[in-house]
Amino acid sequence: MAGRVSAKGVNAEMNVTPLIDVLLVLLIIFMVVTPLMMMQQRLDVPKKAEVDLPPDVTQDQVVLTFTADGQLYLNHNLVPHGQLARKLDDIFKNRREKTIFINFDPEANYGEAVEVIDTTRNAGLTKLAVITLKEGEKFQIPGAAHPSSPTGL
Repeated sequence: MAGRVSAKGVNAEMNVTPLIDVLLVLLIIFMVVTPLMMMQQRLDVPKKAEVDLPPDVTQDQVVLTFTADGQLYLNHNLVPHGQLARKLDDIFKNRREKTIFINFDPEANYGEAVEVIDTTRNAGLTKLAVITLKEGEKFQIPGAAHPSSPTGL
């Protein structure tokens, strides 16, 4: 880096243009590489269970089933419509956890099903859990005897 000679004398200023060019190139490289490095974070996701079995109905759980023919079952006991609120009061009056599992037949009357839900809410139940069917699965009453398959398995 030689100084320049001009009419006024020797110029001892440093030429910073090449230094700025190098810094800009490094800045661009870091701007491009940083997002690529962030996308390569390793993440271990738990594997899905091979068998997805529904939990068995325990004594603590209460399942309200509404069938297509309008019948109500608490767990697997038949309950008349007029006695549903009283039965729910009897079951849940001393329980701290007020959760009921609702199992509706897909072929059931929607209006009657809503009335059943209203009855459970009016009985003071704060949590309603809906039991759903997987594709191809048939509706059944939880806790009732399951029909055996044709192969006897």
